[in-house]
Amino acid sequence: MASGMCASTVVLLAMVPRGGHIVTTTDCYKETRMFIETFLPKLGITPTLIDASDIAGLQAIVNNHEVSMFFTESPTNPFLRCVDIKLVSEICHKRGTLVCIDGTIATPLNQKALALGADLVIQSATKYIGGHNDVLAGCISGSMKLVSEIRIMHNLLGGTLSPKAAYLLIWGIKTMHLRVKQQNSTTLRMARVLEAHPK
Repeated sequence: MASGMCASTVVLLAMVPRGGHIVTTTDCYKETRMFIETFLPKLGITPTLIDASDIAGLQAIVNNHEVSMFFTESPTNPFLRCVDIKLVSEICHKRGTLVCIDGTIATPLNQKALALGADLVIQSATKYIGGHNDVLAGCISGSMKLVSEIRIMHNLLGGTLSPKAAYLLIWGIKTMHLRVKQQNSTTLRMARVLEAHPK
């Protein structure tokens, strides 16, 4: 995809039908939340926003409404709140609700949302996958069935990755494991310093 936002909007347009209901979290990427809150209602789609940690709220909504999709980031951007992907997937799947996780902040190396039960995973490849702030790209992972449905919408809307962007992405992904390993190490050191700080 041409960007992470392209990936998000294509998934939402392909998977949430007219008259559908989507639940998302209050502290997700601003542009994604704006698209859900302002554009999707024009298509007759009802958005509901909940706190990322509000499992009881999610349970109540999916039990009392026909919800097409639960869409969230984990960790969320910008507050880094983590969602229990396995638990929300179990709750949603009991009611036939799709679960889509934007795993950009975690990277696909640190979080395997599909293995935890999510139906779809979005990555803004612009960030950690590309890694050098020189390319806009996004990607979608999921079952062949769901991705095939999404591909139809993607073909209708465009937003195809340019050859140069694809090249830069391949270039960047070669060092992603090294960069993420260093980021994880640095983050752990920072957390230990802050945890030991008297304030």
